Parts: sequence; structure tokens; C-alpha cells
Amino acid sequence: MLYTEAGVHGLKQSSIELHDLGSQPTHAARTARREGHLEQHVAHDDLVHMERLGKKQQFDRNFQLTSITSFSVVAMGGWIFVPNNATSALIDGNTGGTIALYLVNFGAFFTIMLSLAEMASMAPTAGGQYHWASEFAPKSLQRSLSYAVGWLSALAWCCGTTSGFYLAGSLIQAVIVELHSSYTAAPWRAYLLVLGLATIGALVNTFLSRKLPKLEGVAFVLTIFGFVTVVIVLWVLSSPNRLTAAEVFQTFTNDGGWSSLGLSMMAGQILLVWALTGADATAHMAEETRHASAVIPKAMLYSYIINGLLVFIMLITYCFCVTDLDAAFSSDTGYPFIEVFASATGSPAGAAGLTCVLIVLIVFSVTNYMASCSRQVFSFARDRGIPCSLWLAKVDEKTNCPINAVAVSYGFCVLISLISLGSAVAFNAIISLQLLALITTYWVTIGSLVWRRGWGKPLPRGDFSLGWAGLPVNIFALVYSAYLIVFVAFPTELPVTLDTVNWAPVMFVGVVALALLYYLAYARHVYEGPVALVDLAS
Repeated sequence: MLYTEAGVHGLKQSSIELHDLGSQPTHAARTARREGHLEQHVAHDDLVHMERLGKKQQFDRNFQLTSITSFSVVAMGGWIFVPNNATSALIDGNTGGTIALYLVNFGAFFTIMLSLAEMASMAPTAGGQYHWASEFAPKSLQRSLSYAVGWLSALAWCCGTTSGFYLAGSLIQAVIVELHSSYTAAPWRAYLLVLGLATIGALVNTFLSRKLPKLEGVAFVLTIFGFVTVVIVLWVLSSPNRLTAAEVFQTFTNDGGWSSLGLSMMAGQILLVWALTGADATAHMAEETRHASAVIPKAMLYSYIINGLLVFIMLITYCFCVTDLDAAFSSDTGYPFIEVFASATGSPAGAAGLTCVLIVLIVFSVTNYMASCSRQVFSFARDRGIPCSLWLAKVDEKTNCPINAVAVSYGFCVLISLISLGSAVAFNAIISLQLLALITTYWVTIGSLVWRRGWGKPLPRGDFSLGWAGLPVNIFALVYSAYLIVFVAFPTELPVTLDTVNWAPVMFVGVVALALLYYLAYARHVYEGPVALVDLAS
């Protein structure tokens, strides 16, 4: 069903009539007037897509191509996490293996991004993966698959928000330790820092929500400036001590205890793959972006390429500075990369300065992550997939923000971070669950698209299409996602102990079981999946 000019006129007229009812309009009158205002300021193509998807326009569309691409680049922030995330890869493959496998994954992961971008163009909605699973999966599986993907996607974004704020808080303590060796880095102190940073993120996402598009330009410039600063400082100050090109590109070792170098490299790659994820953050902001069907796919692909190049340059730079991996692991800060920075710059103050740059940019990144997380929670609640759906599916008119969904994202971070006070191993297991859940949503969604292409109805039209290359790209992405799921579940090194075992698969099963119980007890009576509204609007 297409959106018509008569429909626009009707909405405007109803808004005027409701306004004339009195100086104190009812909630229904205010809602209708709000919807009429939104309709007048939304592009026709966006209205057409919202009409097809069976959704009301509840947000102002303030993002455009430049601002939403900046949003995505800042949210991904892959280069910022390279020094910390490269540790396991260096253990399991050294510098040569780390760089080689990163390039392989960068190319392979691009097929996932192409597949997601195409689906985002066909169905530009804040729901993202769970909506696409609902619309493209076989009819008999649409409700169950989309429900599972909705839970996993919300979990992944909530865990990602938590891990980012926790890392920033822990790094603040690490900087203090680097400058003052007598300081004791206690878990409760890290928790208080996490609480403060998460509060800042929540306040920005709530009270500055309308300003986010403008703020993204500033955050993007600071991200690039920070990148240039860190890279130049490391190259200039490390010149007397850094490795040679031959040592960096030709050193392949298996120090993780695996049976072969190839298996070792694949087991250690996962945290670097994590640096490539997050471009789908733009999909969850689709209902706040103008001309979303055309802009969101471009933003996803542009940000992926920009982020990938920054990650590669930072990875090369960092590998040249890793002159003594054993000494790095003995760092009192608990973060090997800070010792690498200290060795490269020649002073603890230099290492602290570079780390502070990373901390500030991590907070920027995770604040954007929280924005996408809240939209995912809001959208799933709008389709009645989670408890307290009516409360979570509200959008505040003044702030243009789903405040209650932001509160849930914030509350999840605050509560889950408490686990770190008792067990760092348990907390790390929850955080590693993020990648497993996120890639599983990619796999299910792309698998649904492959089925629809081969055996289902014709795909809806979007402004971005892979054309004849769609099916081969989707199939490769499907196989590659399955490969990643296998290795996400691997421990980082052998022998496996309680400290090195990967608990993410166990927790993954636990979360799926909880979602299933809620589904059987209540959600199956109210959750139809987004496709029900799509069918109704068609």
C-alpha cells in the first residue's frame, strides 16, 4: 500500500481539528498532532517505506549521509580498540599472522556488510536484523526466528555498551597505576568509574538526542585527530627501538599451544574481527535518517571501509612497536599495550597520555553504541517482544528519544558491571557473549535472505541492490558467519583452565533458554513479528 497525498492531507486536517478542541488538548490530540507534524517533515520515500513496514513515524529524521556515516565511524571505533584487542592475535600468530589474518577477515567480512546493507535498503527500520529475519525467513519460521534474533540483537548491543564503558573505566585506573605504582587498582573503584561514564553516556543520549547529528561531526573530527596523533607519536618516538619490516611481516609463531600455526591464528583472530563489527549501528537509526533506503546502505559501507583502513594502519603501527611481548604481559597495569606505549614513547607519562586519548574516544564510541542499543530495545518492544513493551516503546517528543529504552540500556550496564566485583572471569564471559550473539544474528538474517532469494517471493525494492551478485555474496557471507561462530566459541589459548575457558557458548544457551521460557509463558500470545504488519500494509 503506497502513501498518498490524500493521506497526508487527512493527517494534517485531523491535526488542525484536534487543535481546535481547546487550549488543553487530550493526550490523543497531542499524539495525532505530533504524527501530523512528523508526516509533514518526512520525505515521501521514507513515508512509503514506513507505510509498507506498517510502522508509524515516531522520530524526527535529523540524520543525513554525512552525520549518520560519522555516527557509525565513531560507534565502530575499531582502531581505538586495536592495542587492547590485538593481544590474543599476537599470542596465537605473532605480528605476521595477525596482519595477514586481519586482511583476510576484512575482505570476507565485507560480504556480510554488503548483505546487511541490501536488507537495510529494502526494509529501513530500527528493528534491523530481527525485522529482516521476520520478513525474509520461511513463513513457518518467521515468528520464532525473528523473536530469537530480537533477543540476541538486544543482548549483543547491551553487552557491547557495557564492555565499552567497563574498558574505559578500567583504563582510567590503569593510567593511574602507570603514573603512580603505589596505587591499588580495586574492582570497586573501576565500578564507580564505569557508573560515572555510563551516566554521562545516558545523559547525552537523553537530553542531547536532538543534537546528536551535529555532535557526530565534532566526534568524528576528534576521532580522526586522535588517530593521527596516536599514530604519529608512536612512529616518531619509537624510531630507535621499533621492529624492522622483515620482523613484523615475516614473524609467524604459535605461542597459544595449538596443534598447528593455522589453527592458532584462527583461534586468535576473533577480537580483531570484533573491530570490524558495528556498521549495522546505522540500521538501528534508520527511522531518524532522511532518505533512509538510499542513505543507510551507503553509510554502512562507507563507515566499514573507513573503519577498516584506520584499523589496518593502527595495527601496522602497533605491531612495529611490540618489541618485547613478554615484558608487555608483565605490566602492572594489567594491559600489555600500555607497556608497549611506554616502551615506544620512552616514558610512563607518554604511555598515559596516549591511553587517555583512547579513553576519551572510547567514551564517544560507546555513547553512540548506547544510542543504537536503545533503538534496538525500543523497536523490539514496539513489536511486543520483551517485557514492559508498552513502557519501553515510548518516544519522548521533546528529546526525540526513547528515554525508557535508554534507561534500560543504562540499567543493564550498571547491573551487569556489578558482576566484575565478584568474578572477572564471569564478567568477561558476559562481554564475549556480545560477539557470539551479534554474529549469530548476521547468520540467521543472511540465511533468511538466501532462502527468500532462492525459494520465496520476490524481494521488496530498495535503493541499493547487489543485483546478480546478490546470491553468491549472500552465500559466501552465510558460510563465513558460520565459520566465525565456531571460532568465537574457542578459548584463546591452551591448556584450557577455568580462567581461559570461553564461557560465552554456555551463557548463549542460557539466554536463549530464558527467551524461550518468556515466549512460552507470555510472548507467544502477543508477538506476531514485524512481518504481520508488513502483510497487513501490503
